[in-house]
Amino acid sequence: MTGPDALMLNMETSTTPMHTLKVAILDSSNRGTPVTLAELRALVPRYLGHFPRATQRIEALRGHRGRPFWVPDMSFRIAHHIDEHTLPTPGDQSQLDELLAALATKRLSRDRPLWAMTLVHGLSGDRQAVVIRVHHAVVDGLAALNCFRTVTSDSPGATAAEPNPWSIDDATPPERTEMRAMARRESVRLIRDLPHVAADVYRTGVAARRFEQRRAVPHFMGADRTSFNTPSSHRRRCASASIPLADVRRVAAATGTTVNGAFHGIVAGAIRAERLARRERTDRPAVGMFGVCRDLSSPRRQGNELATATVYLHTEIVDPVERVRATASSCAAAVSLRRQLGFDLTEHLATYTGRLGPWARPIAAPIAPLVMNHITTANMPGPKEHRWIGDVKVEQWTSFALAIAPADVNLTAYSYAGQLSMGLITTPESMADPAAFLGRVQSSLDELTSALRTAEMLDR
Repeated sequence: MTGPDALMLNMETSTTPMHTLKVAILDSSNRGTPVTLAELRALVPRYLGHFPRATQRIEALRGHRGRPFWVPDMSFRIAHHIDEHTLPTPGDQSQLDELLAALATKRLSRDRPLWAMTLVHGLSGDRQAVVIRVHHAVVDGLAALNCFRTVTSDSPGATAAEPNPWSIDDATPPERTEMRAMARRESVRLIRDLPHVAADVYRTGVAARRFEQRRAVPHFMGADRTSFNTPSSHRRRCASASIPLADVRRVAAATGTTVNGAFHGIVAGAIRAERLARRERTDRPAVGMFGVCRDLSSPRRQGNELATATVYLHTEIVDPVERVRATASSCAAAVSLRRQLGFDLTEHLATYTGRLGPWARPIAAPIAPLVMNHITTANMPGPKEHRWIGDVKVEQWTSFALAIAPADVNLTAYSYAGQLSMGLITTPESMADPAAFLGRVQSSLDELTSALRTAEMLDR
């Protein structure tokens, strides 16, 4: 297992599930009959060969548990990974969100491949949902999106990839003696490379301090603790909503920013409104964190290849237009800094901190006076048109990431079929009503649109 993947695995505790949720809302009206559990269990195995991690479990060796191995699951059964659930009437969005919150805390078994799928019946409008729980050690956001593209097509009647079934007869479990030898060689390499990694840390620190736009991005551990960082429990809450992608693009064009910058400026407005509702100070910017992919064009369907960037969400600015511009400027600077520093050091450090970081975080998270960030975000470009699984239309595609203390508010946005689809996961302590916060995101967009029209900067 790579260092970044192992870090995601080892971060998991009884109060911090490390699986994400991918939610596809299905419209089967084109074929006239709903999807059944039997159909799903028959269909999925035909494509498992495209996703090696889907049939591999983890195996750790004594003395080397920080970096376990991926090995074939010789006891793999599709029935262990796919089940179903029926929502009570009326099957509205809030009921689906309650189910998602429950699934967000239902940890995946370490004795099997780290994914599970739930077919949900009873959604209003005769719709269904497929909810996939997949551990972050298996895929990051880009890899998950590539998996989604692989099993769907841009027109009804087919999938993008040819069937590629997995057979247990083709699986060869590795010898434990071979695994132990590999682990020992890796341990020797890590010790040998320590001076080089230390030198890279020093060089990276110098480069960061000399970055021309250094003041535009937050310092490490430079965020004051707020109610968004309240010590929390194992419970989770989920909410989902969408805003028109065209509206965000118009805001970006009118303010001379990017879609990512405009989106984070809109989120900054929502956080400002949330802080005012909580009667908290708004004279300082909030701090956000998002992942920057090493290569957005990569076709990979597994693994984690990203590094984080921290940004100022300028909640202290009253004017919504200037708030977006300032926030977008910080986003651009943060991405530029991340690209300049590169990704190799992040990967190397994850290899060393795969056990130490997860051990220290639960201790420091409830008590540290300063934190990394107040909210974690993601903004991924997804399919421009609706995708299909055979004759079944994927009406919506939403992703929910991780609520990791001390920053338990995590908002993931995917563009899909003309919408910016948002999945928000929180803890009850950090944000009791995530649906209300998503309402504030819509209100922030409305406020911004109104301000731009008043200033005659937005095309009508």
